[in-house]
Amino acid sequence: MTSADAARLAALLLQLSDRHPIPAVAGSDLDGVEPRLLRSLRARGILIERADLRDAGDTVIIADGSGGLVEVDPETGEVVRIDDPQSVRHHDIDFAALCREIRKQSGLTGPGPVEIAARIWRLGRHAAGARTAEVCLLRGLRPHRVQEALDRIRGAIAAEIPVVLVSLSACDLPPSALRQIEGARAVLAQAQTLLAHDPDRPFAMAFGQVRLPAPRGGPEARLRIDRTGRRALFDGAELAIEHRDFGAFVLLAEEAADTGGFVSNDRIAAALKAATGHDSNPEQVDRCVHRLRNALRNHAGPRDVPKDGFIERRSRIGARLRLPAEAIGFLD
Repeated sequence: MTSADAARLAALLLQLSDRHPIPAVAGSDLDGVEPRLLRSLRARGILIERADLRDAGDTVIIADGSGGLVEVDPETGEVVRIDDPQSVRHHDIDFAALCREIRKQSGLTGPGPVEIAARIWRLGRHAAGARTAEVCLLRGLRPHRVQEALDRIRGAIAAEIPVVLVSLSACDLPPSALRQIEGARAVLAQAQTLLAHDPDRPFAMAFGQVRLPAPRGGPEARLRIDRTGRRALFDGAELAIEHRDFGAFVLLAEEAADTGGFVSNDRIAAALKAATGHDSNPEQVDRCVHRLRNALRNHAGPRDVPKDGFIERRSRIGARLRLPAEAIGFLD
């Protein structure tokens, strides 16, 4: 099967599953889909072929006893063989089987899949390095349902555990709803944008591209950042970070708490421009990194900060903060 074929059908099933009630997959929706892919989905229980065939207007469709289908006019008795039987067959979607397949193909672990509320399924646990998050699949997510959905999810999953909310609907929620999600230590992603487009695993989702919620600040975190108050504490002492550099420092800390990778020069330059209103060049990025290194080296805490202030710089790539994820927390 082709990647495009499998991806199209996977996206279609996710799109239909967002409706309530979930409609059947019409034969016309399956035009061009390889029979091998359809057989695979039937074998996994994702698609269930309806035993009753639809009427075609004034005619009736019946099996002809040889594995084919014919269209019969009840008034005249005229019989016409249907060359493409697939075009008149309908399939129901077993959403529980679909959730099981997403979990399996995406490599999730832990509890799941289980329905924890109407239209909310807990799929399992995603691990990104040393950090983990629970994954929940939501049908029909609308702004007025966000808080109820979060309450249901937090009734089943402890509040300190980050959650990835995979919505079958578009993620164009208003800022107030997004703040509710962020406040519940959750992050929102749209299912169709996560599909990995793997023909052998058409329902696999690339959760690695989701930035997990940042860990909360705690006494064990050496670096604690208050994004709202624009303050940063290292070993309990406040860092003297200039206003223009704070956004870039937050980017470095968020990336270190997530995957430990580099923040690109372009992103650092964009943070500087947002703070100053002026375009930034590579030299200004270098100066920003230098000022941040000085802020960490000159803090009033224990004197075990290396010369580079835990900030690694690669001029053609960007910079990264060399602190483990568990040493970084956010107070907001």
